[in-house]
Formats: sequence, structure tokens, C-alpha cells
Amino acid sequence: MGIIRLLLAIAVFNSHFPFLEMPVVDGHEAVLAFFAISGFYMALILDRNYANPGCFYTGRFLSLYPIYALALTVSVALLVTLDIHPMSGLDKMRQLMSDPASFIIMMWTSACVFGQEMLFSLGISPDGGLHFAKAGSNGLWANAPLIQAWSLSLEITFYALAPLLVRLRTRTLAAMVVVSLAAKLCVMNSAYADVAFFKRCFPLELWLFGSGILSYRFFRTLNPKSEAVDYFAFFFLAGFIFVVGDIDDAFEPFALPAATLLALPFIFRGFLAFRLDRHIGKISYPFYLLHFSVIAVFEEYRDEPSGWHILMCALLASILVHFIFNPGTEHLKQRIRSRGQSLLKEEQTVLSGVSSFKP
Repeated sequence: MGIIRLLLAIAVFNSHFPFLEMPVVDGHEAVLAFFAISGFYMALILDRNYANPGCFYTGRFLSLYPIYALALTVSVALLVTLDIHPMSGLDKMRQLMSDPASFIIMMWTSACVFGQEMLFSLGISPDGGLHFAKAGSNGLWANAPLIQAWSLSLEITFYALAPLLVRLRTRTLAAMVVVSLAAKLCVMNSAYADVAFFKRCFPLELWLFGSGILSYRFFRTLNPKSEAVDYFAFFFLAGFIFVVGDIDDAFEPFALPAATLLALPFIFRGFLAFRLDRHIGKISYPFYLLHFSVIAVFEEYRDEPSGWHILMCALLASILVHFIFNPGTEHLKQRIRSRGQSLLKEEQTVLSGVSSFKP
């Protein structure tokens, strides 16, 4: 799924700087597909790599936060030194940060990631302080150092619950998926459909993460040997990303995520031995975090910047970041996995000794 993840990240890029003459999926819907993939992968690594939740949480932190901190530093440095930001400016940021409530919420969400989706629902009141903003256009999000990082907040919420969710019976998890999806459909067909809060609300997106876990459970039932259907699923999903933008708006939040969930088990099986695909997938994360800053730099210094030039620069920067960070983080994660497995074996040995003791 590495190539698919990078194509989804490029779709987000295209939403922020349209340059492809194709009906590419909207960036928000591309992020929803990422959530489905995340559910699949977290079920996978909890099943195979981590012996306990503590090791899992540490591994997720190492995978996400160091690169996030770098992207945040780059964005803040561009704003402070060159007054470059995708949607805001230094004067606007100073005005915003002069309000204590805005300062606290912006500092917290930027440093800790958690809660960034709330920036779409909070606006500055005329007399100071914050108020609930129904329309996202009135929220604080446009001034965030990393605007697109709101999705990481929902990811972190899922990570906190993942060790519990993957232990649920399939019937229970499927019921949770149905409830979450039903709640989303109810909101979309109500007077609250355009309220910013509900467009980035974790309970309404839980069905994607949960369905990803169910997709992994289906993968485990497949014959491990790759088949032609695996490559058909890959080409279908890759092509669908570039044409699904023409679909009716009512189906757009569901079409690509549903196609992703159906194709995931087969694509993963087909590319399981393809090591380059894994590296490509890991490049998608720094690309997702850095691309908006690269766009802002080009728009500042070029009158009519080329989307292809921006894309190539963002990809090169992401590849560089990947090869700087990946060796160290993978080494630390491997040590954590090994340590966790050793502790698990010791615990099993102790329990085995206790159970065999007869007074």
C-alpha cells in the first residue's frame, strides 16, 4: 500500500495547489482513505510486532513525532524569518497570539498535536476570547503552523484505543462500525451537515478505523500466495483516486474509503515482498507534512509556480527526511519490539510455573 499512500498524499497536495487536469479525489476524502489504511496497519503491527500496548505507543510516537517536530520547526521558521505561511502571515499570527485563549489553544495543539481538529470549530470573538464557529472558514485553523496536521489528532485518538479495539470480537467491532457510520449518515442528512465540528469528529470517523481492522482480519483468511486479483485491485484503486472527484457529492465521503477497504487485503498481499513499496509508503508521511510549506515558498518567490516543480521539490525534501530519520527510528523501534517480546516470554514463563505448582 506504499504507492497508494503516496498517491493519496499527492491528492492532498493537489487540493492545496491544483495542477492535475483530472478529477482527482478531494484532499479531505483522501485523508478518510488514510484512516481506513491506518486501521488495517495498526491491526497488523499489533498482531505481529508489539507484545504490549506500551511498546505500541512508544513505537507510534517514534514513527510520528520526530518528523512532525521537524515539519513544525520548518513552518514556524519560515513564518518568523521570512513571513511565509500557506494561508496566514506574521502580523495576523501576532494578533492571534496576543489573545490568551488563542495563544494557549494554538500552542497546545501545535506542540502536542492532539486537538488540532478543534481549530476548525474555534474562532476569535470580537471582544477577545474564543467562540464556537459553525463554519470552518471562521476558525483558527488557517493560522495553524501545520494546517493539514489536524488528521494526526484523529490518528492519535485511534492509536490510544487501538490495543483495545483489536481485541474486540468481530461481531462487536462490526456493530461499532455500523453505529459510527449510521451517526455520520444522520449528521450528513441533518441541519448540522455543514457544521465544521462534525466534519472532523472522531466518533463519526471511527467506522473507517474499525473497518480497517476488519479488513485486516479478512486478509488473514486469504491464501498467502499472491494472485492476479491483487494487481487488479492495485491498478483499480490507483486509477480510482484520479477519477473519483467526478462522483456525486453525496457519495464522495464514502466512495474512495469503501474502495480502499475492499482493495486493501489484496494489494497488501500482492506487494508484501516488495520492500521498495514500504519505503515509498513511509515517504508519504513527511510529504504530507512538508508539502504545504513548499507550496508557500514557491508562491512567495514565483509569480506563476509550476505544480510539477513544487511536487518534485516536496518529494525530494521528503525523501531526504525519510533517509535521515528512518534508520534511527527503525533501530529504536526494533529494540522496543525485542524488549517487549523478551518481557512477554518472561511473563509467560512465570505464569507457566505458577500454573504448574501443586501444593
